[in-house]
Amino acid sequence: MQFITNSIEEKNEHLLSTFTGEFVQPVRVYYDLKDKNSVKKVFSKLKCMEFDSTRDRQVWLYQKESKKIKFKKTYSSIPLKQRPIIIGSFFIKNNNEMYLEARSIERALEGIIFFDKYIKKYMALVTDICIINKLFSGSENTANFDSLFAEAVIIDPDKNIDEINSFVDQGKSIGSYFEKTKKKALPLVERFPSYFYEDGIEILNSTLQSRQYVAMQHWKGDKDYTLGDYISKILSLY
Repeated sequence: MQFITNSIEEKNEHLLSTFTGEFVQPVRVYYDLKDKNSVKKVFSKLKCMEFDSTRDRQVWLYQKESKKIKFKKTYSSIPLKQRPIIIGSFFIKNNNEMYLEARSIERALEGIIFFDKYIKKYMALVTDICIINKLFSGSENTANFDSLFAEAVIIDPDKNIDEINSFVDQGKSIGSYFEKTKKKALPLVERFPSYFYEDGIEILNSTLQSRQYVAMQHWKGDKDYTLGDYISKILSLY
């Protein structure tokens, strides 16, 4: 079967988008792989999954079980000649780690929800999210993001909490900590805990969408816009 890969993307006037209509902003969803054979068995039973030997990956196709997922462009709107399109790829790097790579925030989030129905916790657990904090133009090479993902900065939320506690211990307010750090730029690529099982998908969605908003401001020309600016904007609405 010939796959329609996301190296061929639909380009609007300004930004690169996927065949399903979302902005291209690659995300990796990392799993703690506990039972590799059981996960492979799950993939073999799903009609929306096929093995791609050229890249040693399991491709997640927009067909069969997954075609009920609603992206900005629905399954029925995709021309027959472009089907099946790849909406994600699973890579198993060793006996303990696997990741799902998707070309958009929406695909990554839908992937977490979709595969949570099939991949039981004794098989694999979602642990971290890695996101490229950048939007892309049609002139950029987006065939492979491995080199960018290799630059990921590991974010430790506990360290941030310790810094806040240190500020409070010094008699300073949380607000002063926020003012000090609000202009700190996001890393180009960051990896952080998903907290999917603790907090659910909506909190994770908000976290990723905030990154996309910042990336959009950079695309529009405001290179100094930060996550702190975004948080200030949200807080001003309340």
